[in-house]
Amino acid sequence: MNTIKRGPVTISLLDEAGKPTMVWTLTNAWPTKITATDLQTDGNEVAIESIEVAHEGLTIANAP
Repeated sequence: MNTIKRGPVTISLLDEAGKPTMVWTLTNAWPTKITATDLQTDGNEVAIESIEVAHEGLTIANAP
């Protein structure tokens, strides 16, 4: 219970055709903070969630 497993994370920025243009690879990443919007029954705001991730290494690559 409440143990965090570290692992690799890949984040890709895609172009209009759905092909990656930039790729970020995180080594031994784990979530440190997760936030979400309070959903109100009488509200009409957009639901936004965010996550902060810590890592032990970062590689940035331009996709071919």
